[in-house]
Amino acid sequence: MIQTTEASPKPDKLPSRAVLHVLSDRSRHRLPLLSALTEAARGGADVIQVREKRAPAADVYQFCEDLRKSCQAAGLAVQLFVNDRLDVAMAAAADGVHLAAKSLPVAVARKVCRQTGWQGLIGCSVHSLEEALAAEQAGADYVTFGHVYASESHPGLPPRGVRELARIVDALHIPVVAIGGITAANAEPVLQTGCSGIAVIGAVLDQDDPCAAARTLREAVERIRVPPKVPFPLGLRARRDGTPEHAVTTSRDKGVDVR
Repeated sequence: MIQTTEASPKPDKLPSRAVLHVLSDRSRHRLPLLSALTEAARGGADVIQVREKRAPAADVYQFCEDLRKSCQAAGLAVQLFVNDRLDVAMAAAADGVHLAAKSLPVAVARKVCRQTGWQGLIGCSVHSLEEALAAEQAGADYVTFGHVYASESHPGLPPRGVRELARIVDALHIPVVAIGGITAANAEPVLQTGCSGIAVIGAVLDQDDPCAAARTLREAVERIRVPPKVPFPLGLRARRDGTPEHAVTTSRDKGVDVR
């Protein structure tokens, strides 16, 4: 977790509300990307996922370091996830890695985590109930399902809808985060499914004021007040035996060799 210089209090329970993930996208931001993500954290994003599909590992790592420093300088505590690159997530002592279709398989990532002692969360993108069940079986700590609504990230593809999201939430025993075309105006039906959170790109980054946009989404989540079926483990490391583990330190703090 990106933290302030003062020690953060240890959490004693999982959050009782849905969480807000903000994903980076080099093609969909108005402010400089580093500033936009920092402002998203200031506005209330719980997780910032660095999503650099075309950048080399060294550049992704450096961006994670720059984002960490920017948030720390602003006194912000937010979880840092890395899309696709498990190696970068480990090197940057990130809180989690999010795997896509062409990433390492979940089971392989889980094996690497066991071998190295890295305690970050492993998430993965799914697009059907079958994929979601397979990801849970393989050892994913959470899944992201979408796209729920029509989305600029998937032009021309029909949305999968809230009903399919509800089926996946009902079937799984791990957190399910919804993504795709979600805004403050249409978040309520999504959250009514009991999903663990929402993930957005343009609704926050493609705005003149990402801080205000994130705050509006966070307020919408809190106003709807639907408890998630399975809370997303903010400030807690997930353990494969299902018991939450406090995680107020990162792998770097613990001295785990991730090189």
